Amino acid sequence: MARKKEAANSVAQTPQAEPAAPGDTPQDKPVGHDAAPTSTDAGEPHRSKWLARFDSWGDHEVGVRVIEDRENRRMTIKFDGKPSEPVREVMKSERYGYRFDSEDQVWYKKINPAKARQARNEADQLGFTVANMIRHEKGLEQKTAFNLGM
Repeated sequence: MARKKEAANSVAQTPQAEPAAPGDTPQDKPVGHDAAPTSTDAGEPHRSKWLARFDSWGDHEVGVRVIEDRENRRMTIKFDGKPSEPVREVMKSERYGYRFDSEDQVWYKKINPAKARQARNEADQLGFTVANMIRHEKGLEQKTAFNLGM
């Protein structure tokens, strides 16, 4: 019983925390680290926030990026410029079935939630294929594999 009282007294006697350092403000924290809930969401349970969009793979030398858009449940492929006709034909082919979104300037395909991993793998493979097509058009060396940076 005495130990419980000592522990309670030591907690009560701890000094107040010092003010936060300038680099410890909530906006300086990495994505995914939420600040304490504010009064507007005090009644709601705490949920971590996922990035709405993030790169899956990219060949920045030729300007091709594969992006998973979780907010809109689709895989997207973004080009720095307008791709050539053969590249666009591969994107629209029956095998891949990508469409162009003129508002976001990306090629996209909806993700079937039951086959999300398959959609990611197909998008990565398609991105790699069209990146090599663009490399060939520009006279650059072909890549034999892509690195996800993991």
